[in-house]
Amino acid sequence: MDSPTTRLPTLRVRALPTATNAYGRVQAGWLMGQIDMAGSLDAERLARGPVATVAVNAFQFTHPILLGDVVNLYVERLRVGQKSVTLKISVEAERLDGELVFVTEVIATFVAIDMDGRSRNLAEVV
Repeated sequence: MDSPTTRLPTLRVRALPTATNAYGRVQAGWLMGQIDMAGSLDAERLARGPVATVAVNAFQFTHPILLGDVVNLYVERLRVGQKSVTLKISVEAERLDGELVFVTEVIATFVAIDMDGRSRNLAEVV
């Protein structure tokens, strides 16, 4: 019997008061930082060294992230080039009652860089 595939988040983080506005909803800038962190974790693993974010498409919230929610970020590799990787980063919020709601997804591109900040091939280890 085959077991179902379990999707594991690349990053899980709780929305704390410092991430929210006066109404208890997470600010978009905080979420963008978490998206960048999740994407760079995967891209750095692939690149075996530092990466730089070079592009992020527009993103739109379908549901708010509330104070206390656990935010799950999932990363899927869409394209791997010689120097860059394009990722789809999906975000869901886990409410305090356990409900999961889809929040947004973005397409982001990361480029492998050397210690001087110049682009390098993904296969080169820094």
